[in-house]
Amino acid sequence: MRNRRFGLIVGILVIALVALLVVRYLNPKEADAGEINLMTWGGDFIPRAIIDEFEAETGVKVNYKEVTSNEDMQSLLEANPDQYDLAVVTDYMVDILRQNGMLEVLDKGKMSNYANINPVYHGAYYDPNTQYSIPYAVSISFLLVNPGAVEKLGASPITSYHDLWQEELVNNVVIVDWSVEVMGVVLKSLGYDYNETDPVKVAEAREKLFDLKPNIVRFETNTPEDSLVNGEAVAGFMYSNQAVKGKMADDNLEPVFPTEGMPIFIDSWVMSKEAPNKDAAYQFLNFIMRPEIAARIADITKFTSPNKAAEAHLPEDFKNNPMLNLADEVVENTSFYIGVDKVLDEYEHIYAEFKLR
Repeated sequence: MRNRRFGLIVGILVIALVALLVVRYLNPKEADAGEINLMTWGGDFIPRAIIDEFEAETGVKVNYKEVTSNEDMQSLLEANPDQYDLAVVTDYMVDILRQNGMLEVLDKGKMSNYANINPVYHGAYYDPNTQYSIPYAVSISFLLVNPGAVEKLGASPITSYHDLWQEELVNNVVIVDWSVEVMGVVLKSLGYDYNETDPVKVAEAREKLFDLKPNIVRFETNTPEDSLVNGEAVAGFMYSNQAVKGKMADDNLEPVFPTEGMPIFIDSWVMSKEAPNKDAAYQFLNFIMRPEIAARIADITKFTSPNKAAEAHLPEDFKNNPMLNLADEVVENTSFYIGVDKVLDEYEHIYAEFKLR
């Protein structure tokens, strides 16, 4: 009798185990679907709502590390290449990581939605054979201006970088807090290229940079548009998504595309060569490149999407915004920051001296 009861218990346990395995097989999300470790900028750069949707659909957990610079991401990836799966870095950093042998050659056969990426972004300087990166967000930097407030100060209308040096603009200019960007503004105002290495030109830019200091009211990378919205500044140099948000908050603000030209950035996905969760990482990349998902990301972040198929899903106000749907003549007057690693130390030294004045 005891043996029969024991056998019955064992039988029930076996049946329960089999049932559990069947359920897990039929519902992969119930199984251990794994995780991915990614790092990039903070805020809503990769919207939390999108991550939540991916986790709910696949069961894959996304661990998101926020960092403050491309160089920080480089350091983390080089120190712990087997701890990170994905990162979103700016074009010049893709180039550095690629040349340093840190990146995985991407298997496009595992990403059916890769075909949605606009071919115009293929073969760029930072990934000439389109092997290591997937464009995620496109932006430019330009000026956001309050024309009425500029006029009240007695300054001339702002149409170029050069106009930021007007003495009437004392304590009225906000600018992103990065040496390469700020030196770029000065170099362009002098008619030179970004990331100039000629000692004579760099010395000239240094002196002109110091002349700008009285006009700077705030150095701010994350929310420079707030200084214009709250009236702290009348002009600011910032990224396109920030300018869009500023204009949304105050319709008196207007974008100015400087006559000297503007920098363009393509922030792209890359995979560590030693990524511990490559299959799940490919799942996430493919999800991100769905047209409707890419359109939602663009609308939330206010970055231009490199996903051609997403255009049909974008709201009309996005399509009609000149800061997001850039005119051909604006795009033609943009250029990349190339060779940042060759100038960064010197520019950082100049910039530190400038901020201490």
